[in-house]
Amino acid sequence: MTENKDLEGEIHPLKNDEAAVQETNEVSDRRVESKIRKFTKFGQLSRWRTAAFFLVLFLCLVVVFAFSFVLPCPVRPESQRAWNRTFDDAVSYPFLTLWDANGDEVTDVIFAFKYFNDSNINGSCVVEGLSSPCAHVAALSGTNGSLLWQRALAENVQHVQCGIENLKGTKSSGCLVIGSPHPLTAISSSGETLWTFNTTFADDLSVIGPALILPDLNADDVADFLIFFTPINPVRSVNKLILQLVSGKNGDPIGQEVYYNITESLVPSSPLIHITNAGAYYILFIEGTAQGAALNDIYIQATGTPPAAAKPDAGFLKSDPEWERKTDSLSRKIELHSSSSAKYLQKVPVPGTSAGNLLISTSDSVELLDGQSLQTYWHHNISQIHGAPLFGYFNKDDVYDFLIEDFIEKNRKKVTIVDGKNGKILWEEDLIFRKNCPNPSSINTVSQSTFLFWGELPTLANSSAPEDLRHYLYMVHPSHPNIVLELKNSTENVLAYTTTLFEQSRHACNVVLTGQPIGSKPGPLTISKQKLKDAISLSTVRHLNREHEDFSDDEIKDHFYRMRYSS
Repeated sequence: MTENKDLEGEIHPLKNDEAAVQETNEVSDRRVESKIRKFTKFGQLSRWRTAAFFLVLFLCLVVVFAFSFVLPCPVRPESQRAWNRTFDDAVSYPFLTLWDANGDEVTDVIFAFKYFNDSNINGSCVVEGLSSPCAHVAALSGTNGSLLWQRALAENVQHVQCGIENLKGTKSSGCLVIGSPHPLTAISSSGETLWTFNTTFADDLSVIGPALILPDLNADDVADFLIFFTPINPVRSVNKLILQLVSGKNGDPIGQEVYYNITESLVPSSPLIHITNAGAYYILFIEGTAQGAALNDIYIQATGTPPAAAKPDAGFLKSDPEWERKTDSLSRKIELHSSSSAKYLQKVPVPGTSAGNLLISTSDSVELLDGQSLQTYWHHNISQIHGAPLFGYFNKDDVYDFLIEDFIEKNRKKVTIVDGKNGKILWEEDLIFRKNCPNPSSINTVSQSTFLFWGELPTLANSSAPEDLRHYLYMVHPSHPNIVLELKNSTENVLAYTTTLFEQSRHACNVVLTGQPIGSKPGPLTISKQKLKDAISLSTVRHLNREHEDFSDDEIKDHFYRMRYSS
């Protein structure tokens, strides 16, 4: 048998290998079939995934097209280039407040006035249970001048400040009305009263507004306020300056009032919040001299509690060591400037610093101080200051320059623009000064500013007629410093004026309030808006020095018309 097997192996030498190969091939075939089945399943799964992807994509496109073409988009009102609104039988307070009251991204106009025949209107004195005439605060739409809301108040209104976020914790912005007999009233964006600050100690006091907006002092997640009072009829030669912290959530006093003795009459210039480079908060005000007090000290005197115990994490309730060394140990006040005739105190922002600079205007000079060290950078001598200096950019150096109006004679004023770096004169012009002349305004172009001011250029025809009540509005830009554009001339009584952007980066407009002031006989009261480009198109070119102008009047007006404005 063995031999037969060997013989069979010799006759068929490959038989055993074939069997092995056959077995191997069978195994391989089974593996291939398995792989084919796996690939087939994977391919089917891949096709399902592809189909699902395209189905989702199709559904997304359907939704996009539905919202784009089927569902209507909200229509945004088109801003009119010009509008005006008139209130008959009224007198007005001399200010305008600009704020987007209805959230349509267009600036609205808020103002205060008194109606003498308002018994048939919504929000009237009668409806509010007040005797007529009473004060009204109204908001006009920046798009077309329509009345958004109107509210009668008991206050004799001194100031309205708007755009204050999170009043009463409402997560929306509102306004504060400063006046008397209620010193502070918070109203919503729709004109509804949120709260009123009521206290008996303020009955015989007048308010110095606006209110200062502070960080949250009482841990209720709502910003708080500081308001200044002075007695209406002081009985002694030594007057009192009274400070009161107020809750922004409900209008309640935070602690008691804080008293400072003052020997000089208090200038009704707006107090300031000043933050030093160390992060300490100081309250600055003018009382003969420009002075300041630490918010830390005011808080302690009002509440009787050290900030570290009441609010250990409140960095704004700390003191600055550099300023502490300059603070009087008895009065706890710091003297910012030695002049006893300070009139205006303004903060000048400087990029990269908290303290910035301070601009102090006295009766005969304007001086720029370092906001941390209080060292003087420069001072500019004048004859008699008229109104707070106006900020803007005349140079291309990203440093604020200042327009100053200076009385030089009984019916003359000098309009001067000084360099913010060194106080040197960049531009100046003499004008005839009219009674109740409105304050100047400015608006930024791409790299500089346009300055607008009121007066009258002296000519042979009108230099001897100061009694003329015609008001002229002029515009100057550093690109053509030897000409001014005369944008408006009118005999109407201008109570308030400003230039602003009604929409972001476009739609620069002039807003003018004309009519009779409080205390006068009532008459028509008009608020008008005009697009600045339209005013330029209708303007008259006035040459200050023709020798330096190589352009025609039409070319100059076209240059100003094509300017772009920024916030």
